[in-house]
Amino acid sequence: MEKNNIQQNIRKLAEYQGIDVLGFADASEFKDYLLKNSKRQDPKLSLSDAKTIIVVGVYIGGLILPSWVKSNFGRTSRLFLSGFFNDVVKQIEPISALLKNEGYTALICDDSKSGGSIIPLKQAAIRAGIGWQGKHSLLISRQYGTFLALGGIITNANLEHNDQEETNRCKNCKKCQEACPLKALENDYILNKDRCLSYILQNDNMPEEVKTVSENRIIDCEICQQVCPWNAKHIKQPLNTQMTLTFQKKIAAWEDFFTLTNLVKLTEHNYRKTLGHLNTGIPYSIFYRNVLMAMEHIQN
Repeated sequence: MEKNNIQQNIRKLAEYQGIDVLGFADASEFKDYLLKNSKRQDPKLSLSDAKTIIVVGVYIGGLILPSWVKSNFGRTSRLFLSGFFNDVVKQIEPISALLKNEGYTALICDDSKSGGSIIPLKQAAIRAGIGWQGKHSLLISRQYGTFLALGGIITNANLEHNDQEETNRCKNCKKCQEACPLKALENDYILNKDRCLSYILQNDNMPEEVKTVSENRIIDCEICQQVCPWNAKHIKQPLNTQMTLTFQKKIAAWEDFFTLTNLVKLTEHNYRKTLGHLNTGIPYSIFYRNVLMAMEHIQN
């Protein structure tokens, strides 16, 4: 099959799988990647004859629970509820299969597996023309804001690549930096993970100051995304995509589930049973600690 036909079939398959954004990038080395010793810097370290990176995005802007604004509900994030906490994987498996059926190699980026994070997805998405990096360090798309969960495939199929990157449109805006409660964004475009509330809520170390700003957040933060001007229209009225419409049917059940009085009763078995499919990798002990901390805010 000619590469134009393969690319056309990939686009059709991506649409069928509920993928909202699709881009194709050259598989050359990411020379600006900060982790110089990581194989993610160069796709050819994962696939020696790599020619193309296929990047996908699934819109998650509509994955919200109205009751998040109430202090007696545990607040997570759109990414947490999406099931794409690491990378988009399931939706791109058929694309990988299509390429393999045509005789090509296709490696899926899957950060949930050891050694599975083979692409710097944000940089690949920028190279593919999907968006630019905001001062909060997240990818921003003109159409979807920061609300895209990303996935990627490295392949030796020589497909047509994007050759024009998006212009950075953050300009003089500093809203995300000013809103960050722990000042994790003091340097433009660089996230200080040790100061990021989302990362802290996923790890053992819990600085005392976090307890004063976490409110009802039990996993993730989203404060920088809530104030980003490129998300304003999505917060006011999320787009009706396949993912959004599917999620709307789950809202009532999720809201009952995420009351803090229900979450604090979850045993480790029930935590894995009810939330394990989200594939976050967050231990029960950390989840439970965060729930207790959120309940303290109600009592104070």
